[in-house]
Amino acid sequence: MILDLRNEYPHLNAAYSEVAVPGRIIAVFQQYRRSELALEKRRSRNGDTVSLDAEPGIESYIIHQSPSPEEELERRIRSRELYAALRALPRKQADRIYAHYILGMSIAEIARADHVSRPAVLKSIALGCMELRKILCRRSREGYAYGNR
Repeated sequence: MILDLRNEYPHLNAAYSEVAVPGRIIAVFQQYRRSELALEKRRSRNGDTVSLDAEPGIESYIIHQSPSPEEELERRIRSRELYAALRALPRKQADRIYAHYILGMSIAEIARADHVSRPAVLKSIALGCMELRKILCRRSREGYAYGNR
């Protein structure tokens, strides 16, 4: 079967646009086109299209998404402090907190990976969070923030 690549890549010149390919390749291209059309229909039906002309104020929403240099610096400092506090926790608690809150793993996934029960993971995370809160509060009171120590 012949596949006309200009349908997919309009910038090609006519000399190299037609290629003989197996039927299953053409079926993949057709399935892709159908799924793209279905997605486009869903987006337009649900009002999910994003256009700068679509609703007033979207430009300012997009502009305000990038943080200022000060905000970025503050985020990095908080992140450093959090990771330093995590390193102060017992290894299992730190790993489970990291897996759940940073990697987004569910309690069940963590329990399966560690070969323990879900209540054990929940208790470990809860105790770890309490200890983490204490560490961060103590370091904040001691002036650990912003590189003072």
